[in-house]
Amino acid sequence: MKIKPIIFATIAALAMGASAAQATVLDFDTLGACNSASNGSGSVVACGDWSAISQAYGDVAGVVDVQYSAPRIPGSSLQWWSASYNTLHGIVFAPGGNDNSKARIDLVSLNGQAVTLSHFDLGAYSNTTRNTKITISDLSGHVLMNYAGTVGNDNPNGPSSFNGSWTGASGIRIEWEDNAYNVGIDNITYSMAPVPEPETYAMLIAGLAALGVVARRRKA
Repeated sequence: MKIKPIIFATIAALAMGASAAQATVLDFDTLGACNSASNGSGSVVACGDWSAISQAYGDVAGVVDVQYSAPRIPGSSLQWWSASYNTLHGIVFAPGGNDNSKARIDLVSLNGQAVTLSHFDLGAYSNTTRNTKITISDLSGHVLMNYAGTVGNDNPNGPSSFNGSWTGASGIRIEWEDNAYNVGIDNITYSMAPVPEPETYAMLIAGLAALGVVARRRKA
């Protein structure tokens, strides 16, 4: 018995689709990422310590909308700082001081593709170690990762790097709190890829099943 070419074609197409996703890095080491308004929706200006991050920074028209907010201070964007969050240069943090600090970054898909977060760095001010709580979730509220512990001084004096493959069909939410004022983020790496249709999954399952049947017959 020979396996139909469509089985191999389907599996290959799925593999090629996954590998074709291009990674995008949100690197805040830039002087044109800040805003004249505290909510980040005014005119774009050069960054200086305490500047609000522009809500337009990182957006790709028709593809992804990057949103920055401090949920405990309604109407506020996140803020920018130049250095001393370990070895990072150019980070974003939550305003309000440590007693009222929670930061949120949403990566919202605009074209129906899934968003996969693969990396981000967290540094602690000033060149030290801090405790924080991190939550990664999809935009439906399903939690993909929780972390509560220290960040900073990993390399030594380097930031803490988080690596994974956290995927949301319509987007990803990154939150950190309790020390979100003295803990800043940088180098957010994500990719986007089409969400496979149910028919595609069905073809893949059928193909794998056929491969299993052939393997059993050959063994027999």
